[in-house]
Amino acid sequence: MNEVIPLPSLEECQGVDFRNVVATIAQPICQGLEREDPAVAPLLGELFRTSDGVRGFFVNYLTDPSLTKPDSASPPAALLNALNGAENKGMISELMVMNVVMPSATSMAHLRNGDEDAAVGSRLTARRASALLSSATIEPARADMLAVLAVCEGQGPCSTVTEERLNFWGTFCNRWQYDEQQRQMIAMVMRALTEQGV
Repeated sequence: MNEVIPLPSLEECQGVDFRNVVATIAQPICQGLEREDPAVAPLLGELFRTSDGVRGFFVNYLTDPSLTKPDSASPPAALLNALNGAENKGMISELMVMNVVMPSATSMAHLRNGDEDAAVGSRLTARRASALLSSATIEPARADMLAVLAVCEGQGPCSTVTEERLNFWGTFCNRWQYDEQQRQMIAMVMRALTEQGV
């Protein structure tokens, strides 16, 4: 673990942009989670009010190999409480599912390019994101995972997948130009998560 950086104030966590969260806010909060500092709970709650806050936090939490909590059997209670208590569950769900989808697909691209180190990093991120997603109880997450699975398997709307979710995730996968192999990998990961009862 690097030197301990003082936690930001609650005011410093309010309305911050993505770059600021990544550069100055997320790392001390991640360190606070590592040492189980109760002062991180309100800071996470504040960060999780915005997409920039959530995304910036996860850039650090899911990718920093020096952190141990993302690899533990049980994620920190402060983190789970902040995720489960967030007001915009739809946004949280989408971002958490994206944190599984994107590195799962990217790991294949890195392997094709002969970059094993980058592939290892992507797999670490996907594994950590999957573990957190399976521990959180964010209601829309299952619908999002089923929609991603349907998109990657070429299925249409059904009783468990709405057309709106299917369109959202179809657009997402198309925008990132995921090919057939990547979609198969994403489908395999989503199937495993949904079969666990997430």
